[in-house]
Amino acid sequence: MHAERLTPTNLKYPYVLNRIGVQLPSIAIIGAQWGDEGKGKITDYLSEEADIIVRSQGGNNAGHTIIIDNETFKLHLLPSGILREGKLAVIGNGVVMSMADMIEEMKQITDTGRSLDGLRISDRAHLVLGYHKRLDGGEEIYRGSKTIGTTKKGIGPAYQDKAARNGFRVCDLFDDVSEKIAFNLRFKKDLLKLFQNGECGCTEESIAEKFKLWKDVFGKYVCDTSVLLNEALDDGKTLLFEGAQGVMLDIDHGTYPYVTSSNTTAGGICTGSGIAPNRIGKVYGCLKAYTTRVGDGPMVTELHGTEGKYLMEKGGEYGVTTGRGRRCGWLDLVVAEHSVRLCGIASLALTKLDVLNGYRKINVCVGYEIDGRTEKHFPASLSKVSRASPVYKEFDGWDEFGPSEEAAKRGYDALPKNMRAYIEFIEKYLKVPAELISIGPKRSETIDKRAERM
Repeated sequence: MHAERLTPTNLKYPYVLNRIGVQLPSIAIIGAQWGDEGKGKITDYLSEEADIIVRSQGGNNAGHTIIIDNETFKLHLLPSGILREGKLAVIGNGVVMSMADMIEEMKQITDTGRSLDGLRISDRAHLVLGYHKRLDGGEEIYRGSKTIGTTKKGIGPAYQDKAARNGFRVCDLFDDVSEKIAFNLRFKKDLLKLFQNGECGCTEESIAEKFKLWKDVFGKYVCDTSVLLNEALDDGKTLLFEGAQGVMLDIDHGTYPYVTSSNTTAGGICTGSGIAPNRIGKVYGCLKAYTTRVGDGPMVTELHGTEGKYLMEKGGEYGVTTGRGRRCGWLDLVVAEHSVRLCGIASLALTKLDVLNGYRKINVCVGYEIDGRTEKHFPASLSKVSRASPVYKEFDGWDEFGPSEEAAKRGYDALPKNMRAYIEFIEKYLKVPAELISIGPKRSETIDKRAERM
């Protein structure tokens, strides 16, 4: 008697065919720089192929801008899939949630006549409370000149509470946690006195009232999302995991301490959503055609003065969450290699190539010169990074090529020759194909090289 042959339909973790015939159990989209790479647009584009879109870490310190027809949406907590009819949009256990801000974000969706029926929230996700935001600002003041450059959204203090086992989870909205509220409030008020950041206006009663309100508003969306996601995979559904921030902001592998408080690499998806590593299929790295970052910390390819300001204005580089102008510079492939290696990135989604239209010469960083030696890998020591000078390879630029929507319709081969040379060098250096080429903010301004190969 012969053993049953394993096929995509009878595997324990089944693979499914997407619309262009690729077998994937799930797709992950990871920011390959310091965030703001255009993950929102790429997630929105790929979400057509997925049944469920999942957010697994971070909070409303992240932001995605999505343009659909003539409507612009700025999302911070809600997964981009909430804009796709018939999809589930899941907020996993690794996310820290500001419920007050979430209510405002949900209103942005319902005001356009769209439904929130597809929203699901993990009962294990942690809550961001008002005192977390006060503590976030207070810690920055206490640091003096050594600030981290946080968004002051309370994300770091909420993750601190999670690690210290003092945090409130969504499931606490359904229980009597009055003793825990009393303890936490005394503790936080004492901390705020230490930071000299004013008095906290919260009371035990006001927090209890908020918990009651949030239970009423969010109760119908709450479930064990780990069970939901694993059962969906068992049923042959395709999941899309939407990363927040970028690899260089990872708490372990980023430019520590100038990082966020969660794991932004592909590995963080597993702990932040409750699925096993072997259930993640293909990892896309979202890579902006140049480099940006918000806040403090080293950035080897940063352009200063008029050059940096010109690129910032040309690219519209202002933070979705903070409104701050982003620091801008040339593409850094030392950073990109770091991300590819850590996340197992199999395909690139290159974004904002159109911003480089009109440049006569374009530089790409292929190494760091540090103390007389050329380094090809990103160092852990920020002291070394601060002494680094970029080793550049220069490319000829390209002219404007008309409306991006029309250019996207014509396909990859119709792009300017020098732009294609730039893309192909990136592919060769990173040993990863660029399958999605974004030359504008709209869905329709995307070249899908996968489809062109079919």
